[in-house]
Amino acid sequence: MATDAPSGLLYLLSVGKEKELILRMQGTMPTAEKLVSWMEQGTVVSLQISHEGEPGPFTYVVNFRHVVAARLAPYTTTRISSF
Repeated sequence: MATDAPSGLLYLLSVGKEKELILRMQGTMPTAEKLVSWMEQGTVVSLQISHEGEPGPFTYVVNFRHVVAARLAPYTTTRISSF
């Protein structure tokens, strides 16, 4: 089963981690304002993401209470890097 191209990348840095978690988002990307709101309120959010080679998107639950930084980026098929 082929999936639609990812809508973008969501980079999350959690408390106590040195590297970002990179999520390939499916569907509508959250706005920067929405990410700020989730982080301020410590919201638990279900996101639709995908992995290369997987048959389709799946639900990934994120507790934004533990996220200290987040950034959005366009999807690219080139090598993904973190900072």
